[in-house]
Amino acid sequence: MNKQLILKRSVLAVAMALGGTSIVFAQTVSGDSGTTTETTTGSHIQKVVVTGSNIKRADTEASSPISVMTAQDIKNTGAASVSDLMKFIPSMGTDGAQDFQSGSGFAKGVATASLRGLGSSSTLVLLNGRRITPAPYADPNNGNSVLYDLNSIPVSAIERVEVLQDGASAVYGSDAIAGVINFILKQNYEGAEVAARYSGNDNNRFRRKGFNGIFGKGNLDTDGYNFMITADINQRDRTTRREATDVEYDQLRILNGRFASPYASSTSQYPTFFRETKSGSKNFGVTQANAPTNMKFTVGCPASEQITGSTAIGLLPTSTLIGRTFCNYDNTPFLEAQGYGRDANIISHGELKLGQSVTGFADVAYSRSIREYTGEPIAIGTGVTSNWTANGPAPTYQTILPIGHPDNPFTDARASIQYRFTNLRGGSSVLNEGKRLLAGVKGTHMGWDWESALLWNRAENETTSYGRLFLPTLSKINAGASIASVAADPTIGHDVLTTNMSQITQWDAKASREFGQLAGGAIGFAAGVELRKEKIGLTPDPLVASGQIFGLANTILNSERNVKSAFVEARLPVLKNLEFDFAGRADKYPNLKTNYVPKVGGKWTVTDTFAIRGTYAEGFRAPSLSQIVPGGAQFFLNGTWDPKRCNEDEITPKPNGTTADCAKSVGGSGGFNPDLKPETSKSYNLGFIWSPSSKFDVSVDFYRIKRENEIVLGSSYDALKNEDRVPGNVVRDTNPVNFITDASGKPIPGTGPLIMLFLPWQNQGLTELRGADIEAHHRLNLGQWGSLSTTLRSSYVDTLYIQTFAGDPMHNLAGSYPSVRDWALSSGSPTPRWKSNISTTWRYADHAVNLNANYIGKVSRLRIWEGETTYPQPYCQYSTQGSNTIPLYTTYYPRCEVKEWVTFGLGYTYTGLKNWTMSVNIQNLLDEKAPYDPGYTASGYNETLHNPYGRYFTLNARYTFK
Repeated sequence: MNKQLILKRSVLAVAMALGGTSIVFAQTVSGDSGTTTETTTGSHIQKVVVTGSNIKRADTEASSPISVMTAQDIKNTGAASVSDLMKFIPSMGTDGAQDFQSGSGFAKGVATASLRGLGSSSTLVLLNGRRITPAPYADPNNGNSVLYDLNSIPVSAIERVEVLQDGASAVYGSDAIAGVINFILKQNYEGAEVAARYSGNDNNRFRRKGFNGIFGKGNLDTDGYNFMITADINQRDRTTRREATDVEYDQLRILNGRFASPYASSTSQYPTFFRETKSGSKNFGVTQANAPTNMKFTVGCPASEQITGSTAIGLLPTSTLIGRTFCNYDNTPFLEAQGYGRDANIISHGELKLGQSVTGFADVAYSRSIREYTGEPIAIGTGVTSNWTANGPAPTYQTILPIGHPDNPFTDARASIQYRFTNLRGGSSVLNEGKRLLAGVKGTHMGWDWESALLWNRAENETTSYGRLFLPTLSKINAGASIASVAADPTIGHDVLTTNMSQITQWDAKASREFGQLAGGAIGFAAGVELRKEKIGLTPDPLVASGQIFGLANTILNSERNVKSAFVEARLPVLKNLEFDFAGRADKYPNLKTNYVPKVGGKWTVTDTFAIRGTYAEGFRAPSLSQIVPGGAQFFLNGTWDPKRCNEDEITPKPNGTTADCAKSVGGSGGFNPDLKPETSKSYNLGFIWSPSSKFDVSVDFYRIKRENEIVLGSSYDALKNEDRVPGNVVRDTNPVNFITDASGKPIPGTGPLIMLFLPWQNQGLTELRGADIEAHHRLNLGQWGSLSTTLRSSYVDTLYIQTFAGDPMHNLAGSYPSVRDWALSSGSPTPRWKSNISTTWRYADHAVNLNANYIGKVSRLRIWEGETTYPQPYCQYSTQGSNTIPLYTTYYPRCEVKEWVTFGLGYTYTGLKNWTMSVNIQNLLDEKAPYDPGYTASGYNETLHNPYGRYFTLNARYTFK
């Protein structure tokens, strides 16, 4: 095969095509065996290591598809963070928004990646070819039990990103089911430079500013050593939701009622009182009919804060607030589209010649990220609130004012209240720190290239939740103390602090060489071993662990395990135009049988310009520590429908029930399962590479990934559906006064209100994806007018199947919200069929101009199936037929879909000033608003697919010391 095809997607190809065939240059490359410098002269190409293999090769286009984002590609995106950068990779699925909005969820302040939308746990993240430690969290959401925090990697330090887009467990072990993202950092640098940057949209919102520097000294070949250090600091400013106007703001106002009226919340520092419906029932529910007598407001606020309930302010006609005047609490100042944050990173790398053929190397890295999230002050309501200790449920709490209580307005009944402690601070702050040390040696002896290293990587987290309620003080209300006195008590509020850590300590050794001779060349072989200790420690606040904090769950875990692994690889060039790759790996986890996974690939070079390639790989993901040992996350289950207390219409309660039974908030807890098995997968790739000239090449790879034995948290729906068969998973109120009654008014045993649900981890179901990845490059030398280079990356999802239990029917969910299209499902990420970007750069003398376009396809919200049932006519989730009715939605969106999003970017770089590089980048040049999504009632847009930045500017200035 000629160099046109061999060099197609590598960094070397782009540089040579732009500069001609006689250029001599050095390029840093990195793979599993560390980083080496390879020299290319003319058409002679040294062998390198690329992500996905440990065998050096001259042809970077192997059997596995690898997409490379160069430093220039990264710059063209205008991305200010690695999290933003991932959104420009079409094969990347949606991920969580824990890093940006309100600090919600179980992984506050963490930015993750999810290849193919299969979750963070199925996407292995590497730094210079070696693992990073998972973030110290125990997230019970599907696909998030292992979270790799991208905030620990600064964009300014990245030389390139290599994305292996097929299964890689045979090379890297657990978590590589969907693929691998390998961040290659700048290394072997000589000199010094500093840079400053500033970003913000055309309203000067979503601001970011930062500074970075790099210093390097020594040349390994001539001086026998090289040392470099990079530092980066970054700050992002807070932006409220009201300020995030580059969304479909008018539709958000009209359809969701957001910012459309002054009404925000009827729960304020002026308490609302509710009468007990039946003596001893602890039921304080009201209806519109009895609200005038059973619901009393304290209207002590200024007249400007008073409001009268009506449909004009967005209330439903059935609301108990209709026609009533109450104090309005404005919570909009606390709603964020981007929380405040600061990041600092220091990364250093050094190499030292220890002999003619032995080199020592070491890395030291430190990262620190701070996130501040505002939130409204805490409030209490009339219902039963679940509380927890470290060992499980604690006594529940419900505010009940006895008859004669100084604040009880009812002389003949007990009362409960809605009340907000506005004297307490709300929100939270997160501090994440990462420390990484690596030391090793590498060399060449007797034809073997070998390497061995010791890695220590630790992540630490401190999360503070402000203004939580101390139960012993709060309970004084029930004992007769006035609400005002309890609110004024200095012990009522407690800032809850949790401290977490995770750590990996790893030793590895690997070696590779060529031997023998086949018709196509020498056989390549590599083998290696790895010993890894994984640790995690999640320590809750002592007051939460002892059950003394109102309504706050614990995340508690302390465990470790040792993992032993070994792998082999072989490359067989059986003919000059036909080669095969083989890999196999064995991993031994405690209490699991040894896991063996193979991978085989092949590439047939049909002509000098056309090749066919394909792979078959098996993969696995071992259960995380939080899933196989006691501990993990406790949580609230909001909107839980109780089939024993609510009718099948999911709206109307059964006799003696309340409307809360149809959408109840109850306590939940993940249950550990020591019998869990690893998730397994099978991946297939088949594609071609076509390079008709040195100016153009294209690759198309068809993929199929099938993941089975998925580890998921049991759902509340399943627990309640199987309550009679497994009653221990459901905890109910045992007071007969609250039981549902039959037709004769007789209480039905076992139908009390829900208190707690236990949802143990389990192996169940599968996910299958089929689609294609397309990548094309065009390079054109314009002579005296410079050069033009264009890159297209596109990913298409043809089929998405999700099966909860074996035997369940499967439907194609591509292009939709899976749990909407098939209403029987409870999981699945929104999956556009198409995601694409194209980028063109013109370089002329001291100038470089870049134009790019990005496309995210539409996503349907139509309901078509409910398990085995196919609706005669699909209908919109938000139409009058759906359970989430939004008036006028189908008027605006008759096709019931989140629209496609097309944005353009423009960049310009000037290097005509001595030692200076100045650049400006404008993303979303035409100021396209984020498409409206009714499922995101607070923001109006899908926070995992789109952003509210609007037209966004980035200015960058870099000075190089010479």
